[in-house]
Amino acid sequence: MKSKKLSARQLAVAVMVGGLSAGAAAAGRSDWRWLLAAAALGTAAGWLLLRRMGGRPLHPVLRALYGGWAVVLMAQALGRSAGRLQPAEGQGSAVWLILLLAAPLVWMGWEGDGAFFRAVEVFWLGTAAAAAAILLLGLPRVYWAWTLEPGGSWSGSLLAGMLPLSAGLYALPHLYKVEKGEDGPRRGVIWLGALGAVCAALGLLTAGLLSPAVAAQLDGPFFTAAGLLGDSARLEGLVSALWLLPDLTWVGLLARSWGEKRLPALAVLAAAGLAVTGAAEALPSDLTGAACLALAALTAALPPGQKK
Repeated sequence: MKSKKLSARQLAVAVMVGGLSAGAAAAGRSDWRWLLAAAALGTAAGWLLLRRMGGRPLHPVLRALYGGWAVVLMAQALGRSAGRLQPAEGQGSAVWLILLLAAPLVWMGWEGDGAFFRAVEVFWLGTAAAAAAILLLGLPRVYWAWTLEPGGSWSGSLLAGMLPLSAGLYALPHLYKVEKGEDGPRRGVIWLGALGAVCAALGLLTAGLLSPAVAAQLDGPFFTAAGLLGDSARLEGLVSALWLLPDLTWVGLLARSWGEKRLPALAVLAAAGLAVTGAAEALPSDLTGAACLALAALTAALPPGQKK
């Protein structure tokens, strides 16, 4: 199916859902106050980039950089999801889980952009309900003294906060496909700010339920904190499964930076191969966030391409 015009809402929903994948990964490993600061800075930068792009395609050099870095981010997400779902004693199952997670994305990569973004609109409902339920159940149980304790360095936390907001960065290549007459830029900035605020709230919740010292020693502290809400590991497993929706949306959005036709499917295959090696997950989180920040700076520096 060929790509058709997209709506501003479809792009905004994809940014919100996909960004929560990286937001959950940062919760408990970063100070929520600096995550909130990153949300404010990222929203301001998003507004400037939207005005800069003016609904035009990316510069050809930027398209190559976006596509190359997307493979690294996708590999990290696939490895993170597989590691969260695999049994503790079955380390070898991670490879099969990565391949199983990549399979639907490869199939969807053969379809047009419209099919992916319409599917994300459905994912949005489940993700919003899950996030709202976790926050409503968890905030009354927060030990607020723990939330005032430092949770990681300020620089690392600030850079970690840039990673979920980079979902907005990867929506820029699709701006020229948005239907005319929509107030897309203004709406996109509001959704981007909401994403940053929710990610900071997840960080606050994790710190308040576990304490920053305990959270720093755990793999996936946000999901461990979610398990405390039901006083059982069953809720932790349920939230881990539900959070596959943001994970798959994040990977799918990144894959779309490769272009149209069959290229997104090839991007997912390349990311799955890198995820199997574990090389992408070995990169420091500070480096990952800094690279996204550098990509945003280059987007502002290089002139946009010409409309087709």
